Parts: sequence; C-alpha cells; structure tokens
Amino acid sequence: MKPSHTARKALAWRLRSGQRGARKGHRGGPCDTVNASTKRVVYKTADFHKPWDIGVTPGAAIQARIDQLNAQLAPILSTVIGQSTVFVPRTDACGNTAGRTCESLEGNVTADAMRTTYATDFAITNSGGLRADLTCPTTDNPNDFCPDYTPPPYPITRGQVLTVLPFGNVVVTLTVSGAELKAMLENGISQMPAVAGRFPQVSGLCFTYDLAAPAGSRVTGAVRQAPDGTCTGPAVDLSADTNYTIAENDFMAAGGDGYPIFSSRATTRDIMDQVLADYITARSPVSPAIQGRVNCTTSGATACPVVTP
Repeated sequence: MKPSHTARKALAWRLRSGQRGARKGHRGGPCDTVNASTKRVVYKTADFHKPWDIGVTPGAAIQARIDQLNAQLAPILSTVIGQSTVFVPRTDACGNTAGRTCESLEGNVTADAMRTTYATDFAITNSGGLRADLTCPTTDNPNDFCPDYTPPPYPITRGQVLTVLPFGNVVVTLTVSGAELKAMLENGISQMPAVAGRFPQVSGLCFTYDLAAPAGSRVTGAVRQAPDGTCTGPAVDLSADTNYTIAENDFMAAGGDGYPIFSSRATTRDIMDQVLADYITARSPVSPAIQGRVNCTTSGATACPVVTP
C-alpha cells in the first residue's frame, strides 16, 4: 500500500534531512526496500539517531561539510512548535528510564496524537519507538536543537520530536475485533516484569492485567476513557463480537515486537513524528497526566512495578 501524498512529502524531507544530523549530536541515514523481482524501490525510510561516541577524531573535511549542512537544518529543527505545562520525559511513571514498564506522559501524548488525528476508537504504540524526552532539557546544551529557557512552560522543538521518534515510522489505521485488540494488549505486557520495547502506550482505553497470570492470559478487562481522560467509561468488549478502529505504527502492523500482523488490511496514514508535531502545535500548551491507562495487579508473588509520584 502506497503512503499518502502528505506522507510521501514528509518522507522525502526526512531522506534529505536525515543525512544532515551529525554535528548536533545526531546521525541519520536512508534505508530502501527493493522488490527482488523488479529491482524497484518499493519503500523508503530514514532513521535519525544519537550516535555512540567511540573516541575517534572526525576528519576535518567531513566535519566541515557536516557542519555546513547542519547550519541549513538548524532553523527547521530548532523551531519551537509548542509548549508543555509539565516536563515530559521518556521515563515512565514507575521510574524506568526507557519508558517500558508503565504508562508514561510521553506515551500518552504520542498515542493521543495518533488517536485524535484519525478519530479512531483507540491507539496503541510500542514504548520501544519512543527514544528521548519530548520537552527540551532544563539544562541548556549548545549542541542540541533546543533553546536555553527557564520553566515553566517547557518548550518542544521540531528537532526534539524527531529525536523522540527517530525511525521514520508511519501511522496506520484499521478495524480490529475486540479479541484482536486483546491479543495486542496481551503481547504488549507479555514480557513483564522484564523491560521490553513492546510495552504498550495506549489512548482511548484503560486496561488491567494480572502479572502473575500466564503470558497471553493476563489482560483482565478494559474500559473506555471518559471525555475528561479518566478511566471511567463503559467496558470495552474484548471478544470477537465487537469491532473497533485503532491507530498504531507500521512497525507494529508488520509484526514488529511480536504484535499481530495487520499490514495487509491497514490504511497507511502520515509520518508519525509529523502527526505528533502537528498535534502539539494545535493544542499547545499540552498538559499530559498519568491517568491509570495501564494497570498492573498481581494474584501471585510477582510484584507489580510501582507508580511513583
């Protein structure tokens, strides 16, 4: 399935800009998927990463060229696209710095952006795709794409969004049954209490799982979020009798992190980082909160991670 026109334009920009991000502490590069029969490129994406410092002195000529290209890119990525009333870290509500054991402010904003943009019932995104704090650091770093500031509020730049979502993923939407939705949630918490990138960040619903139950049989129920975001809405039917619309990312839809493969029936939407950036701009300042969207209980000796204030 071909990406939308908006997705193709954003993707082309990523392919250009992804090669320019090294001086500011980032490195990117394009990746092409080629049809083995026709030898034609059928899909393109680009990653935007923070490289490891391996102690090698960069070549002067190469560094000068990178600096030149980054000077062109900086006005775009340094643009403040919105603000938050609170600091929005990658760290989740239980203190895991990779955001992979509990609900997180960053996960809530990202999943809300996906669900709201495409008016789906629910959204699910894997925590492993969220790679940095969303708001700018409170201690100024001259080598990032953020301004020096005194909070609150907390600025969010275009470059910071791209650092959170560096993999060029695209949002996809589709219809699933309640049973398929449950399978997605089960997969997301299947490796708990181990830290895993498949841990789900959700929007539109709140669900509860029993950590002591066998993987695949842990989800005990779910409810819709009420209009005010609280977990007080009607029950979500997790059987095959009811269908729901969902938004997820293309990595998950293709079976990434063990999620069910839905790519053949998914509708390709827009580049995920642009969806998040547009959502923030339209609703600035955002004020995310931990709302109890993912609730751990235990019927055994294995302890749940503890949400910290």
